[in-house]
Amino acid sequence: MKSLYLLFLFALATTQTQAQTPRFDEESVDLKALYQAIDDAISQSPQYVAHHEQKIAAYQDSLSSEKDTEKRILLTEKLFRLYESYNNDSAFYYAECCISLADSLHRPDLSGRFRSLLAYQYSRTDMPTQALEQLRAVKKSALNNRGLVDYYHAWMHVCGELGVYAHRKDDRQRHYDQQNFYRDSVLMVAQEGSEEWYHLKVDILSARRLYQEALKLSNQWLKMVKDGTHESAYAAFYRSMVYDNLNNHDLVCYWLGKSALDDIQCAVMNQASLLFLAEHLAEDGDIDRANRYLNFAKQCNLAFSSRLRNYQVNSILNIVEKNYQATEAHTHQLLTIAGIIIVLLLIALAYTTILSIKRKKK
Repeated sequence: MKSLYLLFLFALATTQTQAQTPRFDEESVDLKALYQAIDDAISQSPQYVAHHEQKIAAYQDSLSSEKDTEKRILLTEKLFRLYESYNNDSAFYYAECCISLADSLHRPDLSGRFRSLLAYQYSRTDMPTQALEQLRAVKKSALNNRGLVDYYHAWMHVCGELGVYAHRKDDRQRHYDQQNFYRDSVLMVAQEGSEEWYHLKVDILSARRLYQEALKLSNQWLKMVKDGTHESAYAAFYRSMVYDNLNNHDLVCYWLGKSALDDIQCAVMNQASLLFLAEHLAEDGDIDRANRYLNFAKQCNLAFSSRLRNYQVNSILNIVEKNYQATEAHTHQLLTIAGIIIVLLLIALAYTTILSIKRKKK
């Protein structure tokens, strides 16, 4: 009965998401309609969150009554995936549960893969030291192909993070060289057409300035994922990065907005696309909408993790700076208008005074 309930729940979720996710056409971009769809999704966010919580509760219920360890691992991994972009602390907890269950079965292949997933979760939340501890505990020789993908992917990410925050140029370049090495390693073991394969290929083509080739590959990626899913949001985000390199403002905002919309409807709390979109809107002078999106994204990210990550803080500071500049410009404009009005009033007063003096003399 629980399995049937889960299947029914997922079918219902898919139907609801597809019904509420409007289709957008890149050939006729309507940013106004896209922003309205995002506004509507934000207003319905509590419903999406409640539905996500129902899925979590259903799996937790199944896990509490399951005795078979291998089945418990599958259920626990599913709970990790449900929390992965929803609540960071709970994601840590279920990843650690997966490791413990795998160790109880003496399965270094499984425990190594789960340690890699935990390491990636640490790395993407600005905790590289903990990520390295997990990766160094992995027995690489025991990993199967899927495990190697997750292992190399986690190493690639943490090396990139270490490179970003390295102070010395030599250290930064060393970390980036390691990141490139692990990127190549991922591509060697990742299945062609998988999410890891697509996003790394798009990255590489963009780095080589082969943007049209990157867009062609992005087309294939978008056709592979189901619209209105977190996977769709991920593919849309990387497409926006290609258009950012091409300086195509409207399509950058379009794909960031599409990515944000999918994530909101999937109850993703680890918001990035909406925050970046808010930055672009602030640059465009749409301060009110930028602030609304910033506040919602900030609430989501704090629900995901109690501590904002470095890139999130930078985005918030950029938007605050734009707010300050807009306020300063508006104040300057008001002062200018007030000054003109005062000058005109003084001229009118002087003119009235002169007329009055002339009348008295007559």
